[in-house]
Amino acid sequence: EIIEKKNVKCIPCNIEDVKIEGFWKYVMERNRKISIPLLYKLFVKYKTIENFEITAGIKKGEKTTRIATDSDLYKWIEAVSWDLQNYWNGKNLKLLDELINLIGKAQKKSGYLNTSPSIKKEFGNLKYSHELYCGGHLIQAGISHFRSTGKENLLNIAIKWADYIYKKFGYGKIEKVDGHPEVEMALIELYRTTKDKKYLKLAKFFLEIKNPEYWGLPNIPILKFKELIGHAVRMMYLCSGATDYYIEVGDKRYLKVLENLWYDLKNRKIYITGGIGSRYDGEAIGFPYELPNLRAYCESCASIALMMWAYRMFLIKGESQYFDIFETTLYNSFLSSISFDGKKYFYTNPLASTGTYERKKWYDCTCCPPNIQRFISSLPGYFYSISEDGIYVNLYDKSVAKLELISGKNVKIKQQTEYPWKGKVFIFVESEEDFNLYLRIPNWSENSEIKKGKEVYKAEKGKYFKVKVDMGKTDIELNFDVKGEFYKANPNIESSRNCLAIKRGVLVYCLESIDNPDINLFNSILLEQKLKENYEEIFNGIITLSGEILTSWQELPLYEKNKDLKINYEKKKFKAIPYFLWANRGKSKMSIWFLSR
Repeated sequence: EIIEKKNVKCIPCNIEDVKIEGFWKYVMERNRKISIPLLYKLFVKYKTIENFEITAGIKKGEKTTRIATDSDLYKWIEAVSWDLQNYWNGKNLKLLDELINLIGKAQKKSGYLNTSPSIKKEFGNLKYSHELYCGGHLIQAGISHFRSTGKENLLNIAIKWADYIYKKFGYGKIEKVDGHPEVEMALIELYRTTKDKKYLKLAKFFLEIKNPEYWGLPNIPILKFKELIGHAVRMMYLCSGATDYYIEVGDKRYLKVLENLWYDLKNRKIYITGGIGSRYDGEAIGFPYELPNLRAYCESCASIALMMWAYRMFLIKGESQYFDIFETTLYNSFLSSISFDGKKYFYTNPLASTGTYERKKWYDCTCCPPNIQRFISSLPGYFYSISEDGIYVNLYDKSVAKLELISGKNVKIKQQTEYPWKGKVFIFVESEEDFNLYLRIPNWSENSEIKKGKEVYKAEKGKYFKVKVDMGKTDIELNFDVKGEFYKANPNIESSRNCLAIKRGVLVYCLESIDNPDINLFNSILLEQKLKENYEEIFNGIITLSGEILTSWQELPLYEKNKDLKINYEKKKFKAIPYFLWANRGKSKMSIWFLSR
Protein backbone atom coordinates (compact mmCIF):
# COMPACT_ATOMS: atom_id res chain seq x y z
CA GLU A 1 0.00 0.00 0.00
CA ILE A 2 1.94 3.00 -1.30
CA ILE A 3 1.14 6.40 0.24
CA GLU A 4 3.27 8.75 -1.90
CA LYS A 5 2.10 7.67 -5.35
CA LYS A 6 3.89 10.63 -6.98
CA ASN A 7 7.19 8.75 -6.68
CA VAL A 8 6.07 5.64 -8.58
CA LYS A 9 4.93 4.75 -12.06
CA CYS A 10 2.71 1.90 -10.85
CA ILE A 11 0.97 0.66 -7.74
CA PRO A 12 0.31 -2.99 -6.77
CA CYS A 13 -2.88 -4.94 -7.28
CA ASN A 14 -4.31 -7.16 -4.55
CA ILE A 15 -3.51 -10.86 -4.31
CA GLU A 16 -7.21 -11.71 -4.18
CA ASP A 17 -7.78 -9.85 -7.47
CA VAL A 18 -6.02 -12.55 -9.52
CA LYS A 19 -6.98 -16.23 -9.73
CA ILE A 20 -4.29 -18.46 -11.25
CA GLU A 21 -5.48 -21.44 -13.30
CA GLY A 22 -2.41 -22.59 -15.26
CA PHE A 23 1.24 -23.45 -14.66
CA TRP A 24 1.40 -21.81 -11.24
CA LYS A 25 -1.90 -23.29 -10.05
CA TYR A 26 -0.22 -26.62 -9.29
CA VAL A 27 2.58 -24.86 -7.40
CA MET A 28 0.13 -22.80 -5.35
CA GLU A 29 -2.16 -25.74 -4.54
CA ARG A 30 0.86 -27.85 -3.61
CA ASN A 31 2.00 -25.03 -1.35
CA ARG A 32 -1.40 -24.91 0.38
CA LYS A 33 -2.11 -28.64 0.65
CA ILE A 34 1.37 -30.10 1.21
CA SER A 35 4.18 -27.64 1.93
CA ILE A 36 2.49 -25.39 4.49
CA PRO A 37 0.94 -28.20 6.62
CA LEU A 38 4.14 -30.27 6.54
CA LEU A 39 6.31 -27.36 7.66
CA TYR A 40 4.00 -26.69 10.60
CA LYS A 41 4.41 -30.30 11.74
CA LEU A 42 8.17 -29.85 11.52
CA PHE A 43 7.92 -26.65 13.57
CA VAL A 44 6.23 -28.70 16.29
CA LYS A 45 8.80 -31.49 16.01
CA TYR A 46 11.81 -29.17 16.17
CA LYS A 47 10.49 -26.94 18.99
CA THR A 48 9.80 -23.75 17.01
CA ILE A 49 6.34 -23.57 18.63
CA GLU A 50 7.62 -24.81 21.98
CA ASN A 51 10.01 -21.86 22.24
CA PHE A 52 6.98 -19.56 22.43
CA GLU A 53 5.23 -21.85 24.93
CA ILE A 54 8.26 -21.84 27.24
CA THR A 55 8.70 -18.07 26.91
CA ALA A 56 5.00 -17.58 27.71
CA GLY A 57 5.32 -19.77 30.81
CA ILE A 58 2.84 -22.33 29.48
CA LYS A 59 5.38 -25.13 29.36
CA LYS A 60 8.71 -25.93 30.95
CA GLY A 61 11.61 -27.34 28.99
CA GLU A 62 14.74 -26.62 27.04
CA LYS A 63 14.45 -24.21 24.12
CA THR A 64 15.94 -24.74 20.69
CA THR A 65 18.91 -22.49 19.97
CA ARG A 66 18.51 -22.43 16.19
CA ILE A 67 19.16 -19.07 14.54
CA ALA A 68 16.22 -16.66 14.30
CA THR A 69 13.65 -19.41 14.74
CA ASP A 70 10.93 -16.86 15.62
CA SER A 71 11.16 -15.43 12.12
CA ASP A 72 10.50 -18.87 10.62
CA LEU A 73 7.12 -19.02 12.33
CA TYR A 74 6.31 -15.43 11.37
CA LYS A 75 7.07 -16.14 7.71
CA TRP A 76 4.90 -19.25 7.88
CA ILE A 77 2.05 -17.16 9.32
CA GLU A 78 2.52 -14.72 6.46
CA ALA A 79 2.35 -17.59 3.97
CA VAL A 80 -0.92 -18.86 5.45
CA SER A 81 -2.34 -15.34 5.67
CA TRP A 82 -1.63 -14.42 2.06
CA ASP A 83 -3.01 -17.77 0.94
CA LEU A 84 -6.34 -16.96 2.61
CA GLN A 85 -6.78 -14.42 -0.20
CA ASN A 86 -6.36 -17.24 -2.71
CA TYR A 87 -8.49 -19.82 -0.89
CA TRP A 88 -10.45 -19.16 2.29
CA ASN A 89 -9.73 -21.83 4.89
CA GLY A 90 -11.53 -21.70 8.23
CA LYS A 91 -9.28 -24.37 9.74
CA ASN A 92 -6.16 -22.34 8.98
CA LEU A 93 -7.82 -19.20 10.30
CA LYS A 94 -8.49 -20.93 13.62
CA LEU A 95 -4.90 -22.20 13.80
CA LEU A 96 -3.60 -18.69 13.16
CA ASP A 97 -5.72 -17.33 16.02
CA GLU A 98 -4.28 -19.97 18.36
CA LEU A 99 -0.72 -19.13 17.35
CA ILE A 100 -1.32 -15.40 17.62
CA ASN A 101 -2.72 -15.89 21.11
CA LEU A 102 0.45 -17.80 22.01
CA ILE A 103 2.71 -15.12 20.51
CA GLY A 104 0.86 -12.47 22.51
CA LYS A 105 1.44 -14.40 25.73
CA ALA A 106 5.16 -14.65 24.94
CA GLN A 107 5.46 -10.89 24.48
CA LYS A 108 6.71 -8.83 27.43
CA LYS A 109 4.61 -5.97 28.78
CA SER A 110 7.23 -3.59 27.39
CA GLY A 111 6.59 -4.92 23.89
CA TYR A 112 9.86 -6.83 23.58
CA LEU A 113 9.48 -10.22 21.96
CA ASN A 114 12.06 -12.89 21.20
CA THR A 115 12.20 -16.51 22.33
CA SER A 116 15.87 -17.29 21.69
CA PRO A 117 17.73 -18.62 24.77
CA SER A 118 20.96 -17.25 23.27
CA ILE A 119 19.91 -13.66 23.95
CA LYS A 120 21.06 -12.82 27.47
CA LYS A 121 20.45 -9.06 27.24
CA GLU A 122 18.00 -7.16 25.04
CA PHE A 123 19.85 -5.72 22.03
CA GLY A 124 23.19 -6.59 23.61
CA ASN A 125 24.56 -8.39 20.55
CA LEU A 126 22.71 -6.97 17.56
CA LYS A 127 25.32 -8.01 15.04
CA TYR A 128 24.43 -11.66 15.59
CA SER A 129 21.16 -11.82 17.57
CA HIS A 130 18.64 -11.22 14.74
CA GLU A 131 16.31 -9.45 17.21
CA LEU A 132 15.24 -6.68 14.84
CA TYR A 133 15.27 -9.11 11.93
CA CYS A 134 12.77 -11.35 13.72
CA GLY A 135 10.72 -8.31 14.69
CA GLY A 136 10.60 -7.20 11.07
CA HIS A 137 9.11 -10.53 10.09
CA LEU A 138 6.63 -10.17 12.98
CA ILE A 139 5.50 -6.86 11.48
CA GLN A 140 5.15 -8.36 8.00
CA ALA A 141 3.16 -11.28 9.41
CA GLY A 142 0.89 -8.89 11.31
CA ILE A 143 0.25 -6.79 8.22
CA SER A 144 -0.42 -9.77 5.95
CA HIS A 145 -2.80 -11.26 8.51
CA PHE A 146 -4.63 -7.93 8.88
CA ARG A 147 -4.93 -7.37 5.13
CA SER A 148 -6.16 -10.90 4.51
CA THR A 149 -8.57 -11.30 7.45
CA GLY A 150 -9.32 -7.80 8.73
CA LYS A 151 -8.25 -8.94 12.19
CA GLU A 152 -5.89 -6.74 14.21
CA ASN A 153 -4.74 -9.21 16.89
CA LEU A 154 -1.33 -9.96 15.37
CA LEU A 155 -0.96 -6.45 13.98
CA ASN A 156 -1.41 -5.04 17.49
CA ILE A 157 1.35 -7.32 18.80
CA ALA A 158 3.61 -6.07 16.00
CA ILE A 159 2.72 -2.43 16.72
CA LYS A 160 3.48 -2.92 20.41
CA TRP A 161 6.88 -4.35 19.46
CA ALA A 162 7.58 -1.53 16.98
CA ASP A 163 6.63 1.13 19.53
CA TYR A 164 9.10 -0.39 21.98
CA ILE A 165 11.82 -0.36 19.32
CA TYR A 166 11.03 3.29 18.59
CA LYS A 167 11.55 4.13 22.27
CA LYS A 168 14.85 2.27 22.39
CA PHE A 169 16.52 3.15 19.07
CA GLY A 170 17.54 6.41 17.47
CA TYR A 171 20.04 9.21 17.83
CA GLY A 172 20.84 9.69 21.51
CA LYS A 173 19.44 6.24 22.27
CA ILE A 174 20.73 2.89 20.96
CA GLU A 175 22.62 3.93 17.84
CA LYS A 176 22.94 0.50 16.23
CA VAL A 177 21.15 -1.65 13.67
CA ASP A 178 20.55 -5.36 13.33
CA GLY A 179 23.34 -7.34 11.70
CA HIS A 180 20.72 -8.66 9.26
CA PRO A 181 18.71 -5.95 7.42
CA GLU A 182 14.97 -6.64 7.15
CA VAL A 183 13.27 -4.43 9.70
CA GLU A 184 13.68 -1.39 7.43
CA MET A 185 11.13 -2.45 4.82
CA ALA A 186 8.86 -3.87 7.54
CA LEU A 187 8.75 -0.52 9.36
CA ILE A 188 7.93 1.31 6.14
CA GLU A 189 5.08 -1.11 5.45
CA LEU A 190 3.86 -0.52 9.00
CA TYR A 191 3.91 3.21 8.29
CA ARG A 192 1.84 2.56 5.17
CA THR A 193 -0.62 0.49 7.19
CA THR A 194 -0.99 2.79 10.22
CA LYS A 195 -0.04 6.16 8.63
CA ASP A 196 2.14 6.76 11.72
CA LYS A 197 5.28 8.57 10.52
CA LYS A 198 7.43 7.51 13.47
CA TYR A 199 7.94 4.14 11.79
CA LEU A 200 9.18 5.86 8.63
CA LYS A 201 11.48 7.99 10.78
CA LEU A 202 12.89 4.91 12.49
CA ALA A 203 13.45 3.18 9.14
CA LYS A 204 15.44 6.21 7.98
CA PHE A 205 17.57 6.01 11.12
CA PHE A 206 18.40 2.36 10.46
CA LEU A 207 19.21 3.10 6.80
CA GLU A 208 21.42 6.13 7.44
CA ILE A 209 23.29 5.37 10.67
CA LYS A 210 27.00 5.99 10.02
CA ASN A 211 28.46 2.77 11.44
CA PRO A 212 25.74 0.11 11.11
CA GLU A 213 27.89 -2.91 12.09
CA TYR A 214 26.21 -5.34 9.73
CA TRP A 215 27.29 -8.97 9.60
CA GLY A 216 28.56 -9.91 6.14
CA LEU A 217 28.14 -6.45 4.61
CA PRO A 218 30.33 -3.34 4.50
CA ASN A 219 29.71 -1.26 7.63
CA ILE A 220 28.49 1.79 5.76
CA PRO A 221 25.00 3.20 5.16
CA ILE A 222 23.27 2.21 1.94
CA LEU A 223 23.85 5.69 0.47
CA LYS A 224 27.60 4.98 0.39
CA PHE A 225 27.39 1.63 -1.39
CA LYS A 226 29.16 1.66 -4.76
CA GLU A 227 28.53 -1.99 -5.63
CA LEU A 228 26.64 -5.07 -4.50
CA ILE A 229 28.94 -7.01 -2.22
CA GLY A 230 28.64 -9.34 0.74
CA HIS A 231 25.82 -11.50 2.11
CA ALA A 232 23.31 -11.77 -0.73
CA VAL A 233 20.08 -11.94 1.28
CA ARG A 234 21.07 -9.08 3.58
CA MET A 235 22.14 -6.99 0.60
CA MET A 236 18.83 -7.53 -1.20
CA TYR A 237 16.73 -6.83 1.91
CA LEU A 238 18.72 -3.65 2.49
CA CYS A 239 18.13 -2.57 -1.12
CA SER A 240 14.42 -3.39 -0.78
CA GLY A 241 14.13 -1.28 2.36
CA ALA A 242 15.99 1.60 0.74
CA THR A 243 13.72 1.38 -2.32
CA ASP A 244 10.64 1.47 -0.09
CA TYR A 245 12.07 4.54 1.62
CA TYR A 246 12.60 6.31 -1.70
CA ILE A 247 9.06 5.45 -2.78
CA GLU A 248 7.57 7.15 0.29
CA VAL A 249 10.00 10.08 0.62
CA GLY A 250 11.32 10.75 -2.88
CA ASP A 251 14.93 11.36 -1.79
CA LYS A 252 16.78 11.29 -5.13
CA ARG A 253 20.04 10.26 -3.44
CA TYR A 254 18.50 6.86 -2.79
CA LEU A 255 17.31 6.37 -6.35
CA LYS A 256 20.74 7.20 -7.78
CA VAL A 257 22.46 4.66 -5.53
CA LEU A 258 19.81 2.00 -6.21
CA GLU A 259 20.03 2.43 -9.98
CA ASN A 260 23.82 2.05 -9.83
CA LEU A 261 23.50 -1.07 -7.69
CA TRP A 262 20.93 -2.52 -10.09
CA TYR A 263 23.29 -1.91 -13.00
CA ASP A 264 26.01 -3.77 -11.10
CA LEU A 265 23.67 -6.71 -10.51
CA LYS A 266 22.32 -6.90 -14.03
CA ASN A 267 25.64 -6.62 -15.83
CA ARG A 268 28.16 -8.26 -13.50
CA LYS A 269 26.72 -10.36 -10.68
CA ILE A 270 23.72 -12.48 -11.62
CA TYR A 271 23.60 -16.06 -12.90
CA ILE A 272 21.78 -17.12 -16.05
CA THR A 273 19.24 -18.76 -13.70
CA GLY A 274 18.53 -15.45 -11.95
CA GLY A 275 20.30 -16.65 -8.83
CA ILE A 276 22.68 -14.43 -6.89
CA GLY A 277 25.45 -15.15 -4.41
CA SER A 278 28.61 -16.78 -5.69
CA ARG A 279 30.41 -17.62 -2.44
CA TYR A 280 29.82 -20.13 0.33
CA ASP A 281 32.08 -17.94 2.46
CA GLY A 282 29.66 -15.39 3.90
CA GLU A 283 26.82 -16.58 1.60
CA ALA A 284 28.05 -13.67 -0.43
CA ILE A 285 27.90 -11.84 -3.72
CA GLY A 286 31.45 -11.81 -5.05
CA PHE A 287 33.53 -9.65 -7.34
CA PRO A 288 32.29 -8.66 -10.82
CA TYR A 289 31.92 -11.77 -13.01
CA GLU A 290 32.76 -14.09 -10.10
CA LEU A 291 30.09 -16.62 -10.99
CA PRO A 292 31.31 -20.20 -10.44
CA ASN A 293 28.89 -22.96 -11.38
CA LEU A 294 29.71 -25.97 -9.21
CA ARG A 295 30.28 -23.77 -6.16
CA ALA A 296 27.47 -21.33 -6.87
CA TYR A 297 25.65 -20.47 -3.65
CA CYS A 298 22.48 -18.85 -4.96
CA GLU A 299 20.59 -19.12 -1.69
CA SER A 300 16.85 -19.62 -2.10
CA CYS A 301 16.16 -16.66 0.18
CA ALA A 302 18.42 -14.52 -2.02
CA SER A 303 16.26 -15.29 -5.07
CA ILE A 304 13.18 -14.21 -3.14
CA ALA A 305 14.86 -11.06 -1.84
CA LEU A 306 16.03 -10.20 -5.36
CA MET A 307 12.49 -10.49 -6.72
CA MET A 308 11.26 -8.28 -3.88
CA TRP A 309 13.79 -5.61 -4.82
CA ALA A 310 13.16 -5.97 -8.56
CA TYR A 311 9.44 -5.48 -8.00
CA ARG A 312 9.98 -2.31 -5.98
CA MET A 313 12.29 -0.90 -8.65
CA PHE A 314 9.68 -1.71 -11.29
CA LEU A 315 7.01 0.21 -9.38
CA ILE A 316 9.24 3.28 -9.52
CA LYS A 317 10.35 3.04 -13.13
CA GLY A 318 7.73 0.95 -14.92
CA GLU A 319 10.47 -0.66 -17.02
CA SER A 320 10.52 -4.21 -18.33
CA GLN A 321 14.13 -4.86 -17.28
CA TYR A 322 13.03 -5.40 -13.68
CA PHE A 323 10.38 -7.99 -14.48
CA ASP A 324 12.67 -9.68 -17.01
CA ILE A 325 15.02 -10.50 -14.15
CA PHE A 326 12.10 -11.17 -11.78
CA GLU A 327 10.68 -13.73 -14.22
CA THR A 328 14.05 -15.36 -14.91
CA THR A 329 14.63 -15.81 -11.19
CA LEU A 330 11.06 -16.98 -10.60
CA TYR A 331 11.08 -19.81 -13.15
CA ASN A 332 14.64 -20.98 -12.57
CA SER A 333 16.63 -20.29 -9.41
CA PHE A 334 13.53 -19.82 -7.24
CA LEU A 335 11.44 -22.70 -8.61
CA SER A 336 14.34 -25.13 -8.32
CA SER A 337 14.48 -24.43 -4.58
CA ILE A 338 11.49 -26.70 -3.83
CA SER A 339 10.95 -30.29 -4.92
CA PHE A 340 8.17 -31.15 -7.34
CA ASP A 341 6.23 -32.90 -4.56
CA GLY A 342 6.49 -29.81 -2.33
CA LYS A 343 8.16 -31.63 0.56
CA LYS A 344 11.87 -30.82 0.24
CA TYR A 345 13.99 -27.74 -0.30
CA PHE A 346 17.32 -26.54 -1.56
CA TYR A 347 19.09 -24.02 0.64
CA THR A 348 21.51 -23.29 -2.22
CA ASN A 349 20.93 -23.65 -5.96
CA PRO A 350 24.16 -24.46 -7.84
CA LEU A 351 24.44 -24.57 -11.62
CA ALA A 352 26.30 -27.88 -11.61
CA SER A 353 26.47 -30.89 -9.32
CA THR A 354 28.68 -33.95 -8.98
CA GLY A 355 25.66 -35.96 -7.80
CA THR A 356 25.96 -35.57 -4.04
CA TYR A 357 23.55 -32.66 -3.56
CA GLU A 358 19.84 -33.10 -2.86
CA ARG A 359 16.92 -31.26 -1.29
CA LYS A 360 16.03 -31.75 2.38
CA LYS A 361 12.83 -31.49 4.41
CA TRP A 362 14.53 -29.57 7.20
CA TYR A 363 17.59 -27.44 7.88
CA ASP A 364 18.89 -26.27 11.25
CA CYS A 365 18.67 -22.79 9.75
CA THR A 366 15.27 -23.18 8.12
CA CYS A 367 14.85 -19.64 6.81
CA CYS A 368 14.23 -20.74 3.20
CA PRO A 369 11.17 -23.05 3.41
CA PRO A 370 8.74 -20.52 4.98
CA ASN A 371 10.17 -17.77 2.79
CA ILE A 372 9.46 -19.87 -0.30
CA GLN A 373 5.94 -20.54 0.98
CA ARG A 374 5.06 -16.91 1.68
CA PHE A 375 6.31 -15.88 -1.75
CA ILE A 376 4.26 -18.54 -3.55
CA SER A 377 1.16 -17.50 -1.58
CA SER A 378 1.64 -13.87 -2.63
CA LEU A 379 2.50 -14.57 -6.29
CA PRO A 380 -0.85 -13.50 -7.85
CA GLY A 381 -0.22 -9.97 -6.60
CA TYR A 382 2.75 -9.59 -8.95
CA PHE A 383 0.90 -10.36 -12.19
CA TYR A 384 -0.53 -6.89 -12.74
CA SER A 385 0.21 -3.32 -11.70
CA ILE A 386 -1.97 -0.23 -11.98
CA SER A 387 -0.78 3.07 -13.47
CA GLU A 388 -2.37 6.48 -13.97
CA ASP A 389 -3.46 5.60 -17.49
CA GLY A 390 -3.97 1.86 -17.34
CA ILE A 391 -2.71 -1.58 -16.37
CA TYR A 392 0.69 -3.29 -16.73
CA VAL A 393 0.74 -7.01 -17.49
CA ASN A 394 3.92 -8.26 -15.83
CA LEU A 395 3.57 -12.05 -15.87
CA TYR A 396 1.75 -14.57 -18.03
CA ASP A 397 -0.25 -17.63 -17.02
CA LYS A 398 -3.78 -18.91 -17.48
CA SER A 399 -5.71 -16.71 -15.07
CA VAL A 400 -8.64 -14.39 -14.41
CA ALA A 401 -8.14 -10.95 -12.87
CA LYS A 402 -10.73 -8.46 -11.65
CA LEU A 403 -8.95 -5.13 -11.31
CA GLU A 404 -9.81 -1.52 -10.60
CA LEU A 405 -8.42 1.39 -12.58
CA ILE A 406 -7.27 4.59 -10.87
CA SER A 407 -10.61 6.09 -11.89
CA GLY A 408 -12.44 3.40 -9.90
CA LYS A 409 -13.80 1.71 -13.02
CA ASN A 410 -13.64 -2.08 -13.22
CA VAL A 411 -11.65 -4.23 -15.63
CA LYS A 412 -11.71 -8.00 -16.10
CA ILE A 413 -8.70 -9.61 -17.76
CA LYS A 414 -8.65 -13.27 -18.71
CA GLN A 415 -5.42 -14.92 -19.89
CA GLN A 416 -5.64 -18.15 -21.88
CA THR A 417 -2.21 -19.69 -22.40
CA GLU A 418 0.10 -22.67 -21.90
CA TYR A 419 2.99 -20.38 -20.95
CA PRO A 420 5.89 -21.01 -20.32
CA TRP A 421 5.72 -24.12 -22.53
CA LYS A 422 4.12 -22.24 -25.42
CA GLY A 423 4.45 -18.61 -26.46
CA LYS A 424 0.85 -17.90 -27.47
CA VAL A 425 -1.17 -15.84 -24.99
CA PHE A 426 -4.79 -14.82 -25.56
CA ILE A 427 -5.94 -11.87 -23.47
CA PHE A 428 -9.66 -11.16 -23.20
CA VAL A 429 -10.54 -7.80 -21.67
CA GLU A 430 -13.85 -6.44 -20.43
CA SER A 431 -13.68 -2.80 -19.30
CA GLU A 432 -16.04 -0.09 -18.09
CA GLU A 433 -13.90 2.59 -19.78
CA ASP A 434 -11.05 3.10 -22.24
CA PHE A 435 -7.53 2.54 -20.90
CA ASN A 436 -4.01 1.54 -21.93
CA LEU A 437 -2.86 -2.04 -21.47
CA TYR A 438 0.93 -2.40 -21.22
CA LEU A 439 2.12 -5.86 -22.24
CA ARG A 440 5.59 -6.96 -21.17
CA ILE A 441 7.62 -8.32 -24.07
CA PRO A 442 10.26 -10.62 -22.53
CA ASN A 443 13.89 -9.86 -23.34
CA TRP A 444 14.39 -13.38 -24.74
CA SER A 445 11.63 -13.12 -27.39
CA GLU A 446 13.34 -11.96 -30.60
CA ASN A 447 10.18 -11.94 -32.72
CA SER A 448 7.04 -10.98 -30.84
CA GLU A 449 3.72 -10.30 -32.51
CA ILE A 450 0.60 -8.69 -31.09
CA LYS A 451 -2.82 -8.91 -32.74
CA LYS A 452 -5.81 -6.77 -31.86
CA GLY A 453 -8.68 -7.34 -34.25
CA LYS A 454 -7.28 -6.79 -37.74
CA GLU A 455 -4.31 -4.83 -36.39
CA VAL A 456 -0.96 -6.65 -36.21
CA TYR A 457 2.11 -5.21 -34.47
CA LYS A 458 5.73 -6.24 -34.08
CA ALA A 459 6.90 -5.61 -30.53
CA GLU A 460 10.42 -4.86 -29.32
CA LYS A 461 11.85 -7.28 -26.78
CA GLY A 462 12.62 -6.06 -23.27
CA LYS A 463 9.92 -3.37 -23.38
CA TYR A 464 6.28 -2.88 -22.45
CA PHE A 465 4.06 -2.57 -25.53
CA LYS A 466 1.10 -0.21 -25.19
CA VAL A 467 -2.27 -1.38 -26.52
CA LYS A 468 -5.24 0.97 -26.42
CA VAL A 469 -8.26 -0.85 -25.03
CA ASP A 470 -11.76 0.47 -25.64
CA MET A 471 -14.69 0.31 -23.26
CA GLY A 472 -16.46 -3.01 -23.64
CA LYS A 473 -14.79 -6.19 -24.88
CA THR A 474 -11.34 -6.38 -26.48
CA ASP A 475 -9.49 -9.52 -27.58
CA ILE A 476 -5.70 -9.52 -27.92
CA GLU A 477 -3.35 -12.26 -29.08
CA LEU A 478 0.35 -12.33 -28.18
CA ASN A 479 2.88 -14.59 -29.84
CA PHE A 480 6.25 -14.88 -28.13
CA ASP A 481 9.25 -16.56 -29.73
CA VAL A 482 9.54 -19.67 -27.53
CA LYS A 483 12.16 -22.03 -28.91
CA GLY A 484 15.31 -23.81 -27.78
CA GLU A 485 18.33 -21.54 -28.13
CA PHE A 486 22.00 -21.51 -27.21
CA TYR A 487 23.41 -18.84 -24.91
CA LYS A 488 27.01 -17.80 -24.41
CA ALA A 489 28.48 -16.23 -21.28
CA ASN A 490 30.45 -13.01 -21.03
CA PRO A 491 34.13 -14.08 -21.44
CA ASN A 492 34.95 -12.33 -18.15
CA ILE A 493 33.05 -15.14 -16.38
CA GLU A 494 35.92 -17.57 -15.91
CA SER A 495 33.89 -20.70 -15.14
CA SER A 496 31.62 -20.31 -18.20
CA ARG A 497 34.12 -18.88 -20.69
CA ASN A 498 33.81 -20.49 -24.14
CA CYS A 499 30.78 -22.42 -22.97
CA LEU A 500 27.19 -22.77 -24.13
CA ALA A 501 23.95 -23.09 -22.19
CA ILE A 502 20.44 -23.84 -23.44
CA LYS A 503 17.28 -21.86 -22.80
CA ARG A 504 13.78 -22.22 -24.13
CA GLY A 505 11.83 -19.03 -23.55
CA VAL A 506 12.27 -18.09 -19.92
CA LEU A 507 13.34 -21.60 -18.89
CA VAL A 508 16.99 -22.53 -18.45
CA TYR A 509 17.70 -26.18 -19.32
CA CYS A 510 20.24 -28.60 -17.89
CA LEU A 511 21.53 -32.11 -18.49
CA GLU A 512 21.19 -34.69 -15.72
CA SER A 513 23.14 -37.93 -15.55
CA ILE A 514 19.92 -39.87 -14.93
CA ASP A 515 18.88 -39.02 -18.52
CA ASN A 516 22.40 -39.03 -19.96
CA PRO A 517 24.38 -41.83 -18.25
CA ASP A 518 26.86 -42.17 -21.13
CA ILE A 519 27.72 -38.45 -21.23
CA ASN A 520 30.52 -36.96 -19.13
CA LEU A 521 28.80 -33.76 -18.05
CA PHE A 522 32.13 -32.17 -17.14
CA ASN A 523 34.03 -32.90 -20.35
CA SER A 524 31.64 -32.44 -23.25
CA ILE A 525 31.31 -30.10 -26.21
CA LEU A 526 27.79 -28.95 -27.00
CA LEU A 527 27.12 -28.89 -30.74
CA GLU A 528 25.24 -25.78 -31.79
CA GLN A 529 22.64 -27.50 -33.94
CA LYS A 530 18.88 -27.23 -34.10
CA LEU A 531 17.32 -28.58 -30.92
CA LYS A 532 14.45 -31.06 -31.08
CA GLU A 533 11.47 -30.47 -28.79
CA ASN A 534 9.81 -33.45 -27.14
CA TYR A 535 6.68 -33.52 -25.01
CA GLU A 536 6.92 -35.89 -22.04
CA GLU A 537 4.26 -36.80 -19.49
CA ILE A 538 6.62 -36.57 -16.50
CA PHE A 539 6.10 -33.74 -13.97
CA ASN A 540 2.55 -33.01 -15.18
CA GLY A 541 3.80 -32.70 -18.76
CA ILE A 542 6.94 -30.88 -19.84
CA ILE A 543 8.96 -30.03 -22.96
CA THR A 544 12.39 -31.65 -23.05
CA LEU A 545 15.06 -30.78 -25.60
CA SER A 546 17.42 -33.12 -27.42
CA GLY A 547 20.46 -32.62 -29.59
CA GLU A 548 24.02 -33.80 -30.11
CA ILE A 549 27.06 -33.46 -27.90
CA LEU A 550 30.67 -34.61 -28.06
CA THR A 551 31.77 -36.32 -24.86
CA SER A 552 34.92 -37.92 -23.49
CA TRP A 553 35.60 -40.18 -20.53
CA GLN A 554 39.29 -40.33 -21.37
CA GLU A 555 41.75 -40.38 -18.46
CA LEU A 556 44.17 -37.47 -18.99
CA PRO A 557 47.20 -36.04 -17.22
CA LEU A 558 46.42 -33.06 -15.06
CA TYR A 559 48.63 -30.87 -17.27
CA GLU A 560 50.23 -31.54 -20.64
CA LYS A 561 51.91 -29.62 -23.45
CA ASN A 562 49.31 -28.34 -25.88
CA LYS A 563 50.89 -30.12 -28.85
CA ASP A 564 50.70 -33.43 -27.01
CA LEU A 565 47.13 -33.10 -25.73
CA LYS A 566 44.83 -35.38 -27.67
CA ILE A 567 41.28 -35.89 -26.44
CA ASN A 568 39.07 -38.46 -28.10
CA TYR A 569 35.46 -37.29 -28.20
CA GLU A 570 32.47 -39.41 -29.13
CA LYS A 571 29.23 -37.99 -30.50
CA LYS A 572 26.15 -38.71 -28.38
CA LYS A 573 22.49 -37.72 -28.23
CA PHE A 574 21.51 -35.77 -25.14
CA LYS A 575 18.26 -34.94 -23.36
CA ALA A 576 17.87 -31.67 -21.46
CA ILE A 577 15.18 -30.87 -18.90
CA PRO A 578 14.15 -27.55 -17.33
CA TYR A 579 16.66 -26.66 -14.61
CA PHE A 580 13.96 -26.16 -11.99
CA LEU A 581 13.15 -29.89 -12.13
CA TRP A 582 16.63 -31.28 -11.55
CA ALA A 583 17.28 -33.62 -8.60
CA ASN A 584 13.65 -34.74 -8.45
CA ARG A 585 14.40 -38.34 -9.44
CA GLY A 586 17.12 -39.16 -6.94
CA LYS A 587 20.71 -38.00 -6.71
CA SER A 588 22.07 -37.05 -10.09
CA LYS A 589 24.96 -35.21 -11.67
CA MET A 590 23.89 -32.02 -13.41
CA SER A 591 25.30 -29.20 -15.50
CA ILE A 592 23.98 -26.16 -17.35
CA TRP A 593 27.15 -24.98 -19.12
CA PHE A 594 29.15 -27.04 -21.64
CA LEU A 595 32.18 -26.33 -23.78
CA SER A 596 31.52 -24.88 -27.22
CA ARG A 597 33.58 -25.58 -30.31
